[in-house]
Amino acid sequence: FSYAGSISAGGQSMQMSVTRVVKEEGGTWVVTDTAKMPMGEATDTTTVEKGTLVPVKRVIRQGPVAIDLAFAGSKATGTMAMGAEPKPISVDLGGPLFADGNAAHVSIACLPLAEGFQTTYRNFDVQKQKPALNLAKVTGAEEVKVAGGTFQTWKVELTSAAGEPGSTTLWIDKATRKVVKTSATLPQMGGAVFTSELQP
Repeated sequence: FSYAGSISAGGQSMQMSVTRVVKEEGGTWVVTDTAKMPMGEATDTTTVEKGTLVPVKRVIRQGPVAIDLAFAGSKATGTMAMGAEPKPISVDLGGPLFADGNAAHVSIACLPLAEGFQTTYRNFDVQKQKPALNLAKVTGAEEVKVAGGTFQTWKVELTSAAGEPGSTTLWIDKATRKVVKTSATLPQMGGAVFTSELQP
């Protein structure tokens, strides 16, 4: 999938493109996002189990940043390096993760979405290095027109179950379960708004 995106904050806007590739590898799905931005390229790869879509691995690369994580049972282990010596990560998650990392949106799209559907799921906050509970809720159905076509979609809102700031809205095609549009408020970037739309 190809997406055209932008990050807007304080009257400034930065354009970017994102390519998402989902491939089968052994008993897993490997989801790789490559974002091209003015300041360079970033890749985020999350590997999830087939069937459960529970994440088993995540690798992030952006400039001097290198993050390698492994998830087993309710534990996250790995290393994080910001251009210096890698620092170890070892966190008890309190249970398995779901819809984490860049596999989040495609995992949410696989749920039995319908009017009134909602569910709570657990993520790992890489920056804070702690687990976080999120809420996914179908808020309605909407026709969406993007460069990639016109779609009948489910509108799904993702928010923190603990009331933390920030939210993401996904528009997911009912027929193919493609994520056709995204809008997210990013508290870690001072409330900047990220939007992306599916390209042909």
